[in-house]
Amino acid sequence: MPRLIGTLAPHPAAPALLSVAALLIGTPALAQRVDDNAALLADDAFGAAIGNERVGLYRGWDVRGFSAVTAGNIRLEGLYIDRPAEFSERLVGNETIRVGITAQNDRFVAPTGVDDFRLRTTGGKRVISAVAGYSDLGVARLEVDAQLPLDGERLSIAAGAGYFHDVYTSGATGTFASYALRGQWKPAPGVEISPFWGRGDSYDRQASPTFVTASPFIPSGLRTGDYVGPAWTGQRLIATNYGLVGKARMGRQWAVAAGLFRSINDMPHNYTLLLRNLTPDGQADRRIIADPPQYAASTSGELRVERAVRDGDRAHLLTLSLRGRDRLSLYGGSASVNYARGDVNAPMDGTEPAFAYGQRNRERVRQFTPGLAYELRWKGLGSLGLGLQRAFYSKTVFVPGVATTSTQDHGWLYNASIAIDLSSRIALYASASSGLEESGIAPESAANRREVLPAIHTRQIDAGVRIILPAKLRLVAGLFDVRKPYFAVDATNIFVESGQIRHRGVEVSLTGMPAPGLTIVAGAVLMNPTVAGSQVDRGLIGRRPLGDTGRVATLSINYALPALPGVTLGANAYHHGTRIADTANLSSIPAATMLDLSARYRLKIGGQPALLRFQVNNVTNRLDLAVQGNSSFGFSRLRSFALFLTVDT
Repeated sequence: MPRLIGTLAPHPAAPALLSVAALLIGTPALAQRVDDNAALLADDAFGAAIGNERVGLYRGWDVRGFSAVTAGNIRLEGLYIDRPAEFSERLVGNETIRVGITAQNDRFVAPTGVDDFRLRTTGGKRVISAVAGYSDLGVARLEVDAQLPLDGERLSIAAGAGYFHDVYTSGATGTFASYALRGQWKPAPGVEISPFWGRGDSYDRQASPTFVTASPFIPSGLRTGDYVGPAWTGQRLIATNYGLVGKARMGRQWAVAAGLFRSINDMPHNYTLLLRNLTPDGQADRRIIADPPQYAASTSGELRVERAVRDGDRAHLLTLSLRGRDRLSLYGGSASVNYARGDVNAPMDGTEPAFAYGQRNRERVRQFTPGLAYELRWKGLGSLGLGLQRAFYSKTVFVPGVATTSTQDHGWLYNASIAIDLSSRIALYASASSGLEESGIAPESAANRREVLPAIHTRQIDAGVRIILPAKLRLVAGLFDVRKPYFAVDATNIFVESGQIRHRGVEVSLTGMPAPGLTIVAGAVLMNPTVAGSQVDRGLIGRRPLGDTGRVATLSINYALPALPGVTLGANAYHHGTRIADTANLSSIPAATMLDLSARYRLKIGGQPALLRFQVNNVTNRLDLAVQGNSSFGFSRLRSFALFLTVDT
C-alpha cells in the first residue's frame, strides 16, 4: 500500500471508515501512534520504518544493491514467509532491514539481508489512534487503528482501516484502502497464538508512463503534473495476507515457533503506458499494454523447534527448522494499442478498445527446505553460529501451445557467523552464507515483460566491527561481498541471464543521542558493483550493472527544542551517486541529494494526546529519474508540503 499521503475523493469505502473512526475515537485509551518516530525506532542506519515514516540506507527492494524482497528474504514475526502480495500498513507495525551483525539474529543468515516485519501489537490496554493527512498536491489519507483487550492480557485484538488517494509526479492518481485484523490469545504462560488477516485494495491507479529512449541518453523536458494517458488506464489490485503464528516456551530449554501463511496478489486488470524510441526532440512511439487478470498466490510457512542448554557462562542453542512454500502464478496474455508517434508530453485521448487477450502462462513453484542450526553464546567472549539447509526446489511452467517445462534444484545451503566481544563496547563480526533465491520478473520495457525468471544461487561474505561510543552513540562499520547471476536484455530485447554480478563495498552506520533531545541516524555505503561474463568480454554489455550506484548516504536528525516543550524539528537527507542507465554503460543518471524537513508539535485535544506534524518533501524540488530497465526511466517524487494530525484516545 502507498506510503505517500493521499486526497479524500468520494468512494464507497469512505463513509464506513469515517463512521468507524467516530465510533472508536470516543473510547478512552492510552497513547500509541502519537509516539511513532522511525528515527527513535532505529538501532542502526540500515533501514527502519514505522507507520508512514522511514529512515536509513536500505529499503526491502534495495539492500546492498539487491532486492531482499525479490530474493524471498522476508520474515514475519521472525518466521519465513513467501509473499507475492505486499503487507497492508494496517497489518504490520514496523519493518527493519537486517544486515551484518544484526542479520545474525536470524538462525539461517541469507545473502541480500533480511526484511523483517512485525505485526501490530494488541496488548492488554485499549488504544485507539486516528491519523489524517493532506498535502498541497491534493494527496490525503485517513487511518484508524485500534488495540482492544477482550480479556486483559490473555485475549486481545488489533484492528485497523485506512483510506488513501494519491497523486503522483506524472499526474496519475490512485485510490487505495487497507484493512487488517489481528488476534492474540495467551492460553497459558509462555504460549501465544496470533491469527491475522490483512488486505490492501487499489482502485483505478493510473499507469505512470515509462520512458524508453531510442539511444543511450537521459531524457529531459518531461512534463510533470499533467497526466498524458487516457482516463481508463486504472489498475485494480487486491493484495491479501492472512495466517496464523504460534509461539510456545516449555520450561527453560524448549521453545517452538510456527507460522502458516497465505499471500494472494490478485490483479483483475492492469495497464502499462510505454513511450518507446524516445528521441532528444521529445518524440516517441506511444503504446498502452493491457493485461488480462494476473494472479500470484502462495502458501508458505515455517516450523521451528529450539533447545537451549546453559553451561555456566555458555549457552548452546540447537534449532531445527522446516520451511516450505507452494506458489501458483498466472501471467502473460497481454494485448496492446498503438498511438501515432508524437510529442511525449501530448495527451493520449480516446476510449478503451476491446482488447483481444491471449492465453496466460501458468507457473507452479514448490520448495521445501529443512535446516539445522547451532548457536553458541559465551558471556564476555561472543557468539558462533552455524547453519545447514537442504533446498528441494521445483518449477513447472505451462505455456499455451508449447511443451510443459520443469526444472529442479536440490542443493545444500550453508551459513556461518561469528561475533567476538573485545570488550563491553567493541565487537567484531563476520559471516558467510549461500542462498537459493528468486530473481524476479522481466521489466515492463522488455519483450518478455512480466515473465517469471529462474531461481538463482547466491553467496555473500561480510565482516566488520560494532563500537559503543561515548554520548550514547553506536557505530557499525563493515565490508561485504555479494555475488549473483546477472540479468539484462539481449540483442532481441529479451531479458535473460547475461553474466555474474558482484557487489563489494563498505557500509557505515552511526546512531544515537549525542545530546539531550538530539537523535541522529547516519549511514553511508561505498560500493564497487561489477559485471563479468562472456557478454562483457564480447563488448555486448558494460562492466557496470544497470541501475546501480557506487555511493549512497543518509542523515536523519531529530531535535526536541528545550525552549519549546513539545516541539521537535527534523531533517532527512539522502544522497546517491551516478546510476548506470543502460546496459552498455553509455549513459547515467546524475548524482543527487534529496532533503526533507519536518516539525512536530505534541499537544492535547479534548484532553487526549495528539501530534501535529508538518513536513516538506524534496525541498529543492529536484526531479530525480528512476532507472526501470535498459534506457528505461520513470518519475520520482517532486516537492510537496504535507500536514498530519494524529490523535490517540
